[in-house]
Amino acid sequence: MNDYKFLLKSDLPECSKACIKCDVSCPINDCRQWIDYEEDHNCTAIAVKKNGSMSLREIADRMRVSFVRIKQIEDKALIKLRKSLAKEFGLRGDALYKFFMTAYNGIDYWASGKNRKDRPGHRGKKRK
Repeated sequence: MNDYKFLLKSDLPECSKACIKCDVSCPINDCRQWIDYEEDHNCTAIAVKKNGSMSLREIADRMRVSFVRIKQIEDKALIKLRKSLAKEFGLRGDALYKFFMTAYNGIDYWASGKNRKDRPGHRGKKRK
């Protein structure tokens, strides 16, 4: 576990730094950042700093839920983000799509296919 020492110079919360210094997993399981994953000292802040970007599978393993459930949560979060952006910037349709695609470096999180029903959050009816 001594390979975490490089994280002491980062902007981790003080409780995470204390766990690294003492070489123990976080004992405070009502902490907002606590996860049941000893390999990362039971701390999401440490996991993110140590591993950087993680795949949905890696997140699912740490959270002890299925990949499918993590994907559902991601899709719902992206829908909320899209609605928030539409409201905040007053964008609709193609303009919102272009803004979203530009913000996320062209990664098409929004539409998995050309058909509207393939998009996350589609409820089966066409909106006006």
